[in-house]
Amino acid sequence: MLRSAMRQPSTSPSPALSPSPLPSSPPSPSPYTPKVSFDTFENPVASMFSFTLSAKSSAYRRTRSTRVFLCAASPDETGNEALDWALESLVQDGDEFVVCRGVDEDELGAKDHDVLRDEARKLMRRIQDKASEVDPERKVSLILEYVPGRITDTLDRLIALYRPDSVVVGTRGRKAWQNIGKGPMGSVSRYVLIHSPVPIIVVRPERKVKKAVQKRKADPKRGIHF
Repeated sequence: MLRSAMRQPSTSPSPALSPSPLPSSPPSPSPYTPKVSFDTFENPVASMFSFTLSAKSSAYRRTRSTRVFLCAASPDETGNEALDWALESLVQDGDEFVVCRGVDEDELGAKDHDVLRDEARKLMRRIQDKASEVDPERKVSLILEYVPGRITDTLDRLIALYRPDSVVVGTRGRKAWQNIGKGPMGSVSRYVLIHSPVPIIVVRPERKVKKAVQKRKADPKRGIHF
């Protein structure tokens, strides 16, 4: 009776099974937790138009030893160099890093504000990615201030607001920021050097540093020092 109840194996060929696609691996979670943002682009009575994004490491804790650094990151080569250098060589565990990106007032009027907000979010992701690339275990607080208007006025206000230990700038800001004069150094950098109440760090692009060194070496009038 037991043998008759057993299921006999089928002799018909089994249909070929197509391999199931492997599930795509989810993107790596960001080590930074986004915090409350502030948006006054549409508020004409606000003391300072701005779009603020912030994020911090999950284990970040602000202490009495926390240092604050403010970086004026223009969207050109020098601004990117200043931003990358600060994250690579200056910001340490437990610090707060504030990035200021100026927006020309004409651009604010011509562009849809949602486009500007998207640009700010993309820049914030770049900052987080760079910070994670340099040291994924570093616990820091990141803040992005996307502010329209004269960048020199903006920096004055942000210095008063955040009271940074030092300010990082590139050697030349974007043309829309150069409202104070001309010279080998950008007007924003020169203005900050003259008026800032806190120490200033001016970052030169590596390409320009190498070019200056090569020029000095090729100078026939350059003296030989022993």
